[in-house]
Amino acid sequence: MKKTGAAWDDARLKRLARKILERLKVRGATLDIFLLGDRQMAALKARFFKKKTEPNVISFPESGQFPHPETRQKYLGEVYLNRDILRRSPERAKPLLLHGMLHLLGYDHKRKTDAAVMEPLEEKILKGL
Repeated sequence: MKKTGAAWDDARLKRLARKILERLKVRGATLDIFLLGDRQMAALKARFFKKKTEPNVISFPESGQFPHPETRQKYLGEVYLNRDILRRSPERAKPLLLHGMLHLLGYDHKRKTDAAVMEPLEEKILKGL
């Protein structure tokens, strides 16, 4: 992770990710968090997604097909956060990181039935952070 230069630095984001995993009762797992600027996020989103939404968080879950002998923990995948948004609105870090991590764990909101599960879970976890 690169430092944001704002309130959300590497150490603070790592602590937040650990808290989220604890709240979700996920043990023995790890993930990577990357901070990109507005332009980089927009380019990444355009490359992999057709939906035109604000490029604030993007998640890439681990496929599970690749062994990771360097760690005994389960690798969940990668979360990309927009560092420029975090600089402008630091309060968005918790909901964005949580949202990205839920996607790594298989939660989605494309269908109403999926959103009915994911959104209340997000609200519950956010209240506890």
